[in-house]
Amino acid sequence: MERIEGSGASQLVQLIRKIGYNSEITFELATVTAKPPDLKIKVDHMNVELEKDDLIVAQSLTKYTRKANLSTENKAEISSSSISQSSTLTLSQGTGTIEFLSFGLASAKFVAKEVELEFLDELKEGDRVIVAGIHQGQTYIILDRAVMY
Repeated sequence: MERIEGSGASQLVQLIRKIGYNSEITFELATVTAKPPDLKIKVDHMNVELEKDDLIVAQSLTKYTRKANLSTENKAEISSSSISQSSTLTLSQGTGTIEFLSFGLASAKFVAKEVELEFLDELKEGDRVIVAGIHQGQTYIILDRAVMY
């Protein structure tokens, strides 16, 4: 096999083209030119920007919420010393409240059931992305960010 030149991301695209060639799907690199909700990207070899109507985005690149259970079998440490205003904790029997400015908890088993995790790391202007072109280049799927070291 001949040596592939270019950056790591470019080498990945070239390798995918060689090994998994499929004339109906193309893999390209692109740059985000406008962040969501008015998402636009510019594919490296194209002179025009693609708008959100031409794009499908992987959920991991969007702002979204998921439910999860969190637990640890070993020691967990939870602490906060930078609460800007006092917080109130209502006791389970409703018999009173406790106010605190900071708290700490160490060496405890931690379990949280059905918590909501909000992921905020959506695409931003200047991000490099790996895209797959489908439908003869009429639609592009943004698969992931392209990171170079």
